[in-house]
Amino acid sequence: MRVVKVLNNSLVLALDEEGQEAILMGKGIGFHKATGSTLKKEEVEKVFVLKDRNISRNIIRLAADTDGVFFELAKTVIDHGRERFGMELMDHLYLSLTDHLSYAVQRVKDGIIFQNFYTLEMRKFNPHEFEVGNFALDLVEEKLGVRLPDDEAGNIALHFINAQQDNPYNSQNQVINSVVEDILSIIKYSFHIVYDKEDTSYTRCVTHLRLFAQRLMKGEMMPDERNTFLYRQIMETCARERECVEKIGVYVRERFKVSITDQEELYLTLHIHRVMDTIQQKGQV
Repeated sequence: MRVVKVLNNSLVLALDEEGQEAILMGKGIGFHKATGSTLKKEEVEKVFVLKDRNISRNIIRLAADTDGVFFELAKTVIDHGRERFGMELMDHLYLSLTDHLSYAVQRVKDGIIFQNFYTLEMRKFNPHEFEVGNFALDLVEEKLGVRLPDDEAGNIALHFINAQQDNPYNSQNQVINSVVEDILSIIKYSFHIVYDKEDTSYTRCVTHLRLFAQRLMKGEMMPDERNTFLYRQIMETCARERECVEKIGVYVRERFKVSITDQEELYLTLHIHRVMDTIQQKGQV
C-alpha cells in the first residue's frame, strides 16, 4: 500500500497494488508518513474501500474535524464488541461512534449533560451492548482523563444495536426511519433548504431524531424542561426554528396521539438551529 494523503495519525488515504483507492485505519498509521510512503501490512488494521463513496467522503470530512484519538478509541471499542460477544457490525459504526465519542467528550468539557431515560431498560434487555458501552466509558477515562456520564453507556449501546447486521429491531427501525424522514421533510420545506448530508450538524441532528423517534414509540419522552428561563430564552432567540418545531409537534400529535414536552422541543430547536447555522455560513440560504 502506498500513501496518497495522511488524514490524521489514525487514517491515511492510500493506493493498493491494483491502483484502487482505500482509506486505511491503524494506530499511528499516519505518524511521520509522507505522500508516497509504503505501508506494511501489519500497520493496517481496517480497510475502507472507496467503492462506498458515502462512507469514504464522511470519513475524510470527519477526519478533518476530529482528533485522530477518537478514531482509535472507536476502533478499540468496536473490536471489543466483536471479540467479546461475536457482534457482526456494519462499517458505518466507525463513523457514528467516532463522532459520538468526540461530541460526548466535548459536551462534558462544556458542562452539558444529556440524560438517557432508557438506561435501565438497555441494561436489562441489551446486556452485551450495554457492557460495550461501559467498556467505552472506562477506555475514554483511561486515555483522555474524562469520565463520561454513566447514561452514555446506554447511548453507545444504542449505536451497537443499530449497527448489527442481524439487528432484531428491523420492524422498529422501519417506523423510526419513517419518522426521521418525515421530520427532515418538515424542516426542509419550512426553510426551503437542501441538506448537506456530509456535515456533522446534519448527522448529529439525524441521530437525535432517531433517539427522539424511539422515545415516541416507547412513550418515554424527556420530562418538561425545569429551567423555564433557558427554555423561553432559546425559544425567543430561535423564533423560526420554534415555528418549525410547532409543525413537528402537530405531526407527532396526529401520528402518535401525544404532545411533545418542553425539553423535547428545546433539543429539537437547538439541533435545527445548528443545521441552519451551518447552511447559512455556507451561503446556501
